[in-house]
Amino acid sequence: MELKPGDKVRFLNEMGGGIVTSIISNTMANVAIEEGFEVPVLIKELLLIEPQGAAGRFFDRQVNVTLPDKVASAREKLPAASGATHTESAEDDRVSWLYRQSGMKTVEGIHLAFAPRDQKWLISGELDIFLVNNTSYDALYSIYLKETEKDYAGFDYDVIPAYTKILIETILREDIEGWCDGVIQVIFNKSEVSQVLSPLHAAFKMKPVRFYKETSYLDFPLIGQKAIMINMGDIAGQVIIAAEEELAKSGLDLAAQQKIMAVAPPALIDLHKTSAREAEVDLHISSLRTDYSGMQNSEILNFQLDYFTRMLESAIAFNYIKVVFIHGIGNGTLKSAIKVKLAEYEGIESRSASFASYGNGAIEVRIPKNT
Repeated sequence: MELKPGDKVRFLNEMGGGIVTSIISNTMANVAIEEGFEVPVLIKELLLIEPQGAAGRFFDRQVNVTLPDKVASAREKLPAASGATHTESAEDDRVSWLYRQSGMKTVEGIHLAFAPRDQKWLISGELDIFLVNNTSYDALYSIYLKETEKDYAGFDYDVIPAYTKILIETILREDIEGWCDGVIQVIFNKSEVSQVLSPLHAAFKMKPVRFYKETSYLDFPLIGQKAIMINMGDIAGQVIIAAEEELAKSGLDLAAQQKIMAVAPPALIDLHKTSAREAEVDLHISSLRTDYSGMQNSEILNFQLDYFTRMLESAIAFNYIKVVFIHGIGNGTLKSAIKVKLAEYEGIESRSASFASYGNGAIEVRIPKNT
């Protein structure tokens, strides 16, 4: 199928469509969609809409594809590159558009991704570290890496435009340990919003052994590569800051609230606390997200595994001794994947949770004090 700028198309694998704005290569085109931004899409996943053709019924309403000035200006600043990334010449050649295969319904949030530079050799060679902003907000971020038992060092700070990724660093395998413990903070910014998202404060902690197992590297559609992906924050779960009049009623102004959160951020695992140093985490997708209708099965599994990892590592960091993870019965895929993940952690003990309480649908994880 031959496409040209101005052609109307619909997505084969998702609802909706857009207008072709440019042809990137023989296999990929940029498509402007109603949400107000462009996405690179594989041509084989597009269907050309003829004005009077049979496919016209899938595209029977006017589509507004005018790009907002802010998005357009961000697009002009992006760097030149090849392949799946949509780019143009720019001041910062670390920034590039996300790789999207008709993926507008991908979970919106901030992600940290570790991608082997040579995808043929997942457990050797250099690693590219990306911070991914899959939201409609510009993200002002800071990254801190742990240097000693008590001290962190500021590594990087910058702004990532909406729906782009930034290459933070390329490291050798022997430098992995320095990237296994850190904190990321993000402030979300838009020129016009009805509600303001609270700042994101998220810690990450991993065992170096995780980087030397091929099963750790999963397809991450947003960057078009296999990677170890950490979901730092799902925007749908971000707390919305109340209006000024509501804050006034609370007796605590916004600056004070943010200062308190920065000094003493809560442990993520505390969201699921059942008693002193114990927690119960329900990994059913319906418990983790209110809207998951647009997620594919592979996306749901990745989301559940990432949430499991974040909760386990938070429990370890905050000295929990027992966490029950409810995985359900289903076809056993999630349960098997959890067992693979648990094998990456030394000293962690696991067993089937109480049958009387959970049937065959949960795993009990015990965390020794010295883990």
